[in-house]
Amino acid sequence: MLEAVCGAGKTELVYETIADQLSRGHKVGFAISRRQVVLEIAERLAAVFTHLKVVAVCQGHTQDVTGDLIVCTTHQLYRYNHYFDLLIIDEPDAFPFKGNRTLQGFAANACVGSYVYLTATPDRQLRFQVMTSRISYLYLAKRPSGRDLCVPQAVYGPRFLLLGYGLLRLMGLLQKGKPVIIFTPTIAMGRRLHRILRLFVSCCNIDSTVAERDQLIGDFRAGKYRVCVSTTVLERGITIASVSIIVLYAHSNKFDEASLTQMAGRVGRSVADPYGECYFLALQRSENIDRCIASINRANECQ
Repeated sequence: MLEAVCGAGKTELVYETIADQLSRGHKVGFAISRRQVVLEIAERLAAVFTHLKVVAVCQGHTQDVTGDLIVCTTHQLYRYNHYFDLLIIDEPDAFPFKGNRTLQGFAANACVGSYVYLTATPDRQLRFQVMTSRISYLYLAKRPSGRDLCVPQAVYGPRFLLLGYGLLRLMGLLQKGKPVIIFTPTIAMGRRLHRILRLFVSCCNIDSTVAERDQLIGDFRAGKYRVCVSTTVLERGITIASVSIIVLYAHSNKFDEASLTQMAGRVGRSVADPYGECYFLALQRSENIDRCIASINRANECQ
């Protein structure tokens, strides 16, 4: 298991491992929980391994399922019976793979060799396997830029004050020319917020029910929208240059420590522009908020 902070370049760190396995004639798979991340990782791998056929296998991309390097959702692993000599599982602590015996069974059946787990937020099951020496463990606390991780600023107060403060922060970030992702705990809240914000600023809304997610993410990355309102569907794997983050109602039980860490981890991922801000707006303190901030501070203290 490689535990590396968000933005440390976990995918890049396994390039040599992939190349070594392929040079031996072994079959390599890269399994990811979320469809959007499959497409992004497949594009990045294709840009590096230009001489190979890199295939993305996920919803909407199942016509061609064979290639030199398979990048797929964990759901699609059922297609590969005893197929991979090396299976890299990205964010095994993420929904829907976490705690899902069916998907974990797909992974066990697909791989006849070795596993590599990549994560920034290992769960108790993974940590237990490390503690009992069932799996080897590596840790990386720094990003390629060498800069500290962005520590979220937690703001607590009643609803009307939080919304007012959030609006002021949003206006300040937009004046700096920075794109902003606003995370909400529910789809309904995100849609209401989007309807209001789009009256004043170019804004898109992304959640699990939006069919054109890929197009909207591309448009946001290209600068067509200045603000993106999203649920946790964008908490992992997505890199937007120079982005800042606002988490609305960060105390909600919809956000666990891993979710908050991942959302904060969207900030400062670009080596060229490793700056940005992150705000947790909450009606009350929560253990998950405290743990998230404490874990980021610990990572920043590591040398």
